Amino acid sequence: MKLIILRGLPGCGKSTIAEELSKKLGCDVVYGDSFKRDFMNNNINFKNEDIYNYAHRKILEELENYFNERKEILIIEELFENKNFVEKLKQFCDKNKIEIKWFFIKRDLEKLLEVEDKRDRKIKNKLEDFKELEKCLDNLNNEGEIKIDNNGVIENSVNFILNKI
Repeated sequence: MKLIILRGLPGCGKSTIAEELSKKLGCDVVYGDSFKRDFMNNNINFKNEDIYNYAHRKILEELENYFNERKEILIIEELFENKNFVEKLKQFCDKNKIEIKWFFIKRDLEKLLEVEDKRDRKIKNKLEDFKELEKCLDNLNNEGEIKIDNNGVIENSVNFILNKI
């Protein structure tokens, strides 16, 4: 099995790239945000940590399900800012001989803010939020990870990834 990881800040294009890759590769995508929304819709009092812990647990469960179903390729898109979560994912993949292809999707902060402004969310990220998250993401290095400048045409990023996998 091959696991394609798309990580990056909110609004950098992870979901759009994942959708396009899914079409071209004929594989499924696990969206971290879908688990976060599910958690927030079903819980009243919670902390951000609760949301992320739930999403991370669900992502690992999905990975295990796809592995057990003998799927060839799976795409996961998420921030991947939590070192413990990343280590659990790597351990599972090492144990089960799953090849991981890491892609760090980057986009200029100005463009991220433009995307965020257009999103229909109750709570919106601000420049300070993006800078703090960016530090977390930059501090987490994954062996063989490829950084992608996604400030241009999405199709270029998709084709770049296809050439690397």
